[in-house]
Amino acid sequence: MIGFVLGLVVGGAAAWIVVRPRGAGAATATGGAAGAHLLPDPALRWLMRAHGALGVWIAERDPDDGGPVAERVVDVERLEVAQIAAINRRVEHARDQAQSGAERVDGGTLVYRGANDVGVALLLPDGADPAALAAVEADLQHLFEGVRRRPQIVALAQASGQGGALESLESVALRLAYQLERATGADVVVGAEEPGGTRIVGVSAGADQRLRGTYAAPESDLARVAGGHVAQTSAVADPLGGVVADRRRRATRALVLPLEAGRRIVGAVAIWPREGVELVGPQLAEVLEAVANAAPRMSEAQEADARQANALTDPLTSLPNRRGLEIATRRFDVQDAALIACDVDNFKVLNDTLGHAAGDAALAHFARLLREQVRGTDTAARTGGEEFAVWLPNTSLDVARQVAERIRIKLGTTSWDWQGRRWPLSASFGVASCPETSRHRDNLPAQADAALYVAKSTGRNRVEAAARLQS
Repeated sequence: MIGFVLGLVVGGAAAWIVVRPRGAGAATATGGAAGAHLLPDPALRWLMRAHGALGVWIAERDPDDGGPVAERVVDVERLEVAQIAAINRRVEHARDQAQSGAERVDGGTLVYRGANDVGVALLLPDGADPAALAAVEADLQHLFEGVRRRPQIVALAQASGQGGALESLESVALRLAYQLERATGADVVVGAEEPGGTRIVGVSAGADQRLRGTYAAPESDLARVAGGHVAQTSAVADPLGGVVADRRRRATRALVLPLEAGRRIVGAVAIWPREGVELVGPQLAEVLEAVANAAPRMSEAQEADARQANALTDPLTSLPNRRGLEIATRRFDVQDAALIACDVDNFKVLNDTLGHAAGDAALAHFARLLREQVRGTDTAARTGGEEFAVWLPNTSLDVARQVAERIRIKLGTTSWDWQGRRWPLSASFGVASCPETSRHRDNLPAQADAALYVAKSTGRNRVEAAARLQS
């Protein structure tokens, strides 16, 4: 019964995210909050009450930085600080050494389970019924599986919440990884073939979560299968080509399968059976069926992503268009931000003299310079004709003005020619920022445009900033 309750709690866990206490100093509680970040504290207390236990422990390693994450609910009336600290260390040791079992400790009998950077334990008091040990171990296994899978649950919830009836690429890939892990007990990585290479878009709960969002090495088995260069293959230990320093590296052989949608290969999946047992018979058939079902859905998601990208991208410069810029300005809830409005000087003269093809080439040239001169968190966009803009989150007015000046100088000192004829290019810039020139971000476009008008009307090839608010 407790296993069923825990299963329900973990299965719906994405709504229970709260603070994750770190290290050995995690909160100790009796009927109070234990800081459980996915399993709510009531579930841990239910488990304690069901078995008359003195405490429940969870010890993990954060997949993002390798650091410890600890949770516990204990009866502080019956356990001393030294006893709690000793059990903390024992559970961490079980986690790191992949140990499971039951043993006598100071205070009672500790039942524990550890593997895959997760350790869980439950402390039974002295005099507990030995016949109840099997039920404790079963419920502890439910807890272990729930904790081990919760990064996957969160990722699935995030991917599924990206909007629209059509599944996102990440959602399809994560579901496939999760399905294959459940069917085979294997670690699973799903890669999608993209113009930039084979991007890891799905990782099972037991695999290294740091892989998500990275690209497989170009000559790796995963990339070669995803690119259609080889058919399915087997690779020893690492078919991704050493993308991260993987502390889980094994000598087991991974099966790498293509994801085929019709005649097109859209990606590949790598499967590491944890015991090194080759997938055969019904198990292999289930894997192949799951892969075949997922591939068309991944293809549809890729096509939807491409359509959305096209709708938000200027075809000439490959920069975001005005709509893409608007989305970028709302992507993060930042308090401080700046906007630079840019306009290529004397563009009509260039067009009339050299022709529209030359004008297009000059705009593409300016777009390349913009991309080179801004940070990865910034967004450069073409907002229309010879007009551009740069969105700079978490940037002051003075820094934004320096960025605009740097772009202006770079454009003026970088030679550009059209069919052997050199043509000097320059641009004018207007800068506004929040909170220096406006208390509201929505006012920045109008302020930056007004400052740009001043720059153009007072000689061009210069940077002007909007007036600062009076303090």
